[in-house]
Amino acid sequence: MKIIDFTYLMPLIILACAPVVSLIAISVYRNHLITFLLAVVSMFIFLVCTINQWSDLPEAHIVADLLVLDSFSLFYLVLLGGAGLLLLFISYPYLSQHTEVKEEYYVLFQTAIFGAAVLVISVHFASLLLGLEILSISLYSLIAYTRNWDNSIEGGLKYLILAAASSAFLLFGMALIYIETGTLVFAKLGLAFESIGSLSTAGLAMMLVGVGFKLALVPFHTWTPDIYQGAPAPISAFIASISKGSMVAVLLRFLYATGGLKLDWLVWTLSLMAIASMLFGSILALRQDNIKRLLAYSGIAHLGYIFIAILAKTDLSLQAVTFYLVAYFISIIGTFGSLAIFSSSDGEIEDIADLRGMFWTRPVLSTIFSAMFFSLVGLPLTAGFIGKFYVVWAAISDGLWLLVIVLVVSSVIGLYYYLRVINTMLSPIEEHTPKTASAVLSKMGLVALSVLGLMVIWFGIFPSGLIGLIKSLSLSY
Repeated sequence: MKIIDFTYLMPLIILACAPVVSLIAISVYRNHLITFLLAVVSMFIFLVCTINQWSDLPEAHIVADLLVLDSFSLFYLVLLGGAGLLLLFISYPYLSQHTEVKEEYYVLFQTAIFGAAVLVISVHFASLLLGLEILSISLYSLIAYTRNWDNSIEGGLKYLILAAASSAFLLFGMALIYIETGTLVFAKLGLAFESIGSLSTAGLAMMLVGVGFKLALVPFHTWTPDIYQGAPAPISAFIASISKGSMVAVLLRFLYATGGLKLDWLVWTLSLMAIASMLFGSILALRQDNIKRLLAYSGIAHLGYIFIAILAKTDLSLQAVTFYLVAYFISIIGTFGSLAIFSSSDGEIEDIADLRGMFWTRPVLSTIFSAMFFSLVGLPLTAGFIGKFYVVWAAISDGLWLLVIVLVVSSVIGLYYYLRVINTMLSPIEEHTPKTASAVLSKMGLVALSVLGLMVIWFGIFPSGLIGLIKSLSLSY
């Protein structure tokens, strides 16, 4: 490595040092507020450094064939950092009520963000696997962090076993590809895949299993509802947004660098997985009375929508995926954030019925919560509508009519189960006072949710600024 490489990697270096600094601070003086402030300051410095580097970036810079810094990766780093910062403000009041040992949460949280950042800038199988394992190992502990809850321990164990199995598939698939091609660099694999052999085909198939698990695509989705239900609400939001978003980013780079979308069998397989994810995710969500399990199944459907844009081999594809991810990040973090601030020392809001009458006791928060649901279903004047419109536009431009029809059917089904939740909130208060009325709301959490609420409406009414920024992104490998 050259000295200049360290300059380009400064955002990543800041992220790597942040959990170490937090650990040292904890060893000297254990205090929840100080550890939280250190995490917020480190995330803020990371964002400032990344944005500054983005504005001064003359061209894409590749570090030792492992990592790349370009406008695409820097945009996703800002997205991860912004999401992480908002989740920190949601996590602080949540942890104050639910755990005795709070400080180590921030060490694990920052380590997970670092792993996701490595994924986003990877152009090599070695860095991809390293980032993925840093992210996954941190999540094992974060999912089970509220260890006094049975569901939390169960979720952590399930994720540990299944994530280890999926990593084994990924690693073995990479090994098979390396045996035949002799390289692990994405760009060099593009030439090798032009005359792909049986070993590389088997390797890609095995990698597809691992990626399918990480993104919770059908038929590798079975872990999702249990993990979402068992994990603390801020970590459920982390998995739904940052974890999946970073995996989508590296998958995009891999498919573009290797020309993977020129392989007919791979395109058909991804198309079938997208169709199954949209239909099964939406249909299974209809049967859920648990709000977190409903969001888990709906998230499976949303990944199917994203894959439609990925499969659309047009200039709109990259823009549609990126805009949809931004809209989904805002909406899903806002939804889980609302559940987090409504939680009490007795536990989280679990059943949809617990939200009954919420509009009459918490009108402002109910409006924000509803806006997030409207965005997830893709109603006009929300960011989700623009994102879904972008996806449909990209798919129609490439003639993917079957996928568009399935998307429309899935969205209609989604309209029912999302509106079911809103209808429950509008229902009159019965004999028992709703749990949301008795919750002590955090001002910090309210500010974070208000920001998310403004963003979901702003990008739905005035999306041109974000669209222009996304159009300027260049994907290098």
